[in-house]
Amino acid sequence: MILRYIVGLLPYLISAGICIWVGRLATTRKQDIASRALVGLAYSEAVWIISYIFQILSRQIEINLFWNNLQFLAASLLPVFYFGFALDYNYRQIPFKRFNWNYLFIPAGLLVLFIWLDGIHGLFRVNPQIVPSDLFYHLKFQNGALYGVFTIYTYTLITLATLFFVVKYIGAPRLFRRQVATLLIGTVIPWLVSIITALGLIPLELHDILPLTFGVSNLIIAWSLFRHHLLDLVPIARDTLFENLSDAVIVVDTSKRVLDANPAAYALLSAPAESLIGREITSLLPLADNWADFGIGRSMQITQISLPAKGTTQYYQVKVNRLLQDNGELSGYIITLHNITEQKQVEVDLRRSMALLQATVESSASGLVVFDQDLNVILHNQRLVELFDLPNNWQNQIDHHPLDMLAQKMTDASPFLTALENIIQHSVEETSVALDLHSGVTVDCLMTTYRLEGKQIGWLFSFRDMTERKLAEQKLHELAITDSLTGVFNRRHFYYVAQTELERSHRYDRHMAIILLDIDHFKWINDTFGHLVGDQMLQALAQRCRSNLRVFDTIGRFGGEEFIILLPETCIKEAIVIAERLRHAVESIHIPTPKGKASITISLGVACFEPGKPISLDQLVDAADKALYQAKENGRNRVAVYSQQQDKLPGIE
Repeated sequence: MILRYIVGLLPYLISAGICIWVGRLATTRKQDIASRALVGLAYSEAVWIISYIFQILSRQIEINLFWNNLQFLAASLLPVFYFGFALDYNYRQIPFKRFNWNYLFIPAGLLVLFIWLDGIHGLFRVNPQIVPSDLFYHLKFQNGALYGVFTIYTYTLITLATLFFVVKYIGAPRLFRRQVATLLIGTVIPWLVSIITALGLIPLELHDILPLTFGVSNLIIAWSLFRHHLLDLVPIARDTLFENLSDAVIVVDTSKRVLDANPAAYALLSAPAESLIGREITSLLPLADNWADFGIGRSMQITQISLPAKGTTQYYQVKVNRLLQDNGELSGYIITLHNITEQKQVEVDLRRSMALLQATVESSASGLVVFDQDLNVILHNQRLVELFDLPNNWQNQIDHHPLDMLAQKMTDASPFLTALENIIQHSVEETSVALDLHSGVTVDCLMTTYRLEGKQIGWLFSFRDMTERKLAEQKLHELAITDSLTGVFNRRHFYYVAQTELERSHRYDRHMAIILLDIDHFKWINDTFGHLVGDQMLQALAQRCRSNLRVFDTIGRFGGEEFIILLPETCIKEAIVIAERLRHAVESIHIPTPKGKASITISLGVACFEPGKPISLDQLVDAADKALYQAKENGRNRVAVYSQQQDKLPGIE
């Protein structure tokens, strides 16, 4: 008899165990917001199954109803978690991205409350009774009016969630369709079975077979977790990829795994699309171990690699762009490979004929020089002399070797000498290095082994002027981080600097202060003297503040006529002194106009981070803003300090 019980319960126990196991697996994927709903979904199914097991073992109607109530608790939560999972997983494809599905727990909780109070109103289960079978006991009842409400609520959420997955499948890139399809199959199985049993299409009861489908469903989800990297591999940068790009484009996550790629990348790597997803990028491309670190502090870094292809060597220029979220957090990389083999082949062809090489060298925009195996200059062009500001007949100086003369023109010759050693002593076929010259010019040096009919006879050095490009990149960087009118940091970059300093203050228990200042009656300045004078006043204010701050303080434009100042290593008393100094300094600003001299005053709010009192940057800025508000309330042209111990902010004259 016991063996029959065990055999009868074993499928349900296995199904419950699978649900718990998948829920545990999902908790390890905390980096993805969809994992939270998946955890709730799996654990709710486990509660459903376990409640059902105790229900069919209970012969007393009160105990049986208790377990049935607990089962409907899980049944009420399941659609919410399923809907939430679909919403979080497909948040880029659905129209109401900002909807918080957690609000659905409110109607679910009300529904559960009414079900548990069924003994009072009898609107859910009509005439419940226990019907014994061969081994277990089954609760039979007629569906009340509330049961219909429960059914509409459940299948509405299920239908919407399933439609989300269908839309996701239709719009998903080819590489991710298997992931979405597997996930859709796994999650929809229980709901299809419930519909089939409700329509009487199979000779099985819903309550007998549905708990078993949960285990099957979660097995498929678990397989998707491992096989298709569900919750790990979400196409975060598909909008930046174009299917018709001739350059190979690969998207990589922060763990250096491939997330997505375009057809040119498949062709380049000679691998099917499915085999690329989830692989380490360094297993596919010969990148340096620290390739991801090159882009820190810059929007893009460029290097070169070579790859074998059908008996030849193909050369590629590799660009690495960092993908940053709105909060500045790194979310991955975009790697672009541009084939430069033809450019390399041109250099090889030039080396085959000295006559053709000389003609091409002189017409080149790059500075070129060819050395033989004894490191004597074979030829060079005038562009090289101009770039390095070399004297006439520089290559034949008795007291200086040509390589030394080039190195002496560099601010730091170490990278050049290291690259030179690699290509000459270690037989490296090709290398490149960026160099800064004393003249202020930045050049990209490409060193290539010079061969004739397969025999090495020397080396070709190509120096390309990168100064304008470097200056343009610097200018773009400055434009990206500064306010165009006042020249101080813009709000976004100020937050980046301030967040870094606050983290340092937290780590080393250092004080840090924030000052938020606002021009008093600035609208009156614009209305009276005109917006041009208003702009001049903002510029003068920014300049006056910078001249009265310390070198390590940071000022940014917060918005309109508001400015924000970061004071590292500064306690509240020191911050007050600085704020008062700024207030007095600004009072002396006068701009002559046809309508008389324009002058301003400012109100300042001060807030301070104190060691041992954790606070976020937003909270600290908000505290300074409250202090600024108090300064204005107290009459303007004054400093106010935020204090957590006081209901009112004291104004300081």
